Amino acid sequence: MWVFALILAVPMIEIGLFVALGGALGLWLTLALVFGSTMLGMFVVRKGALSLQRPSNPMLQIAGSGLTMMAAMLLILPGFLTSFLGLALLLPPVQRGVIALVGQRLAGRGIVFTRSAPPKDDVIDGDFTVVPEPRDEVLPPSKWTRD
Repeated sequence: MWVFALILAVPMIEIGLFVALGGALGLWLTLALVFGSTMLGMFVVRKGALSLQRPSNPMLQIAGSGLTMMAAMLLILPGFLTSFLGLALLLPPVQRGVIALVGQRLAGRGIVFTRSAPPKDDVIDGDFTVVPEPRDEVLPPSKWTRD
């Protein structure tokens, strides 16, 4: 039920913000802000979800990349609320907070993502032999071909 309410509320909030901010800023500045946020979102999508920090946990990096792409999609959508949420989601502290919040919610439901690394003390010793490539041999003509 709350998803349906959200689907109805977001466009109404966006329309209200367009009317209020459009009246205060003027048509051309409003259009420039919407166009600029769309261009920023497209730049983030083209740049990819490469983070400057490499977290030690790959799950954190995947989650951060996903949130960056979600932020880009929010920036591409026309509107002030979605652009604000997209810009906020690009900030690393906000991403860490969202990841922590979602992680707590998933852990509360019994879903835990952990990374099990092999022990660093184990060494596997082995031998190898190089197998030579088979040489092309000339085979006699097949009975199925014409000579």
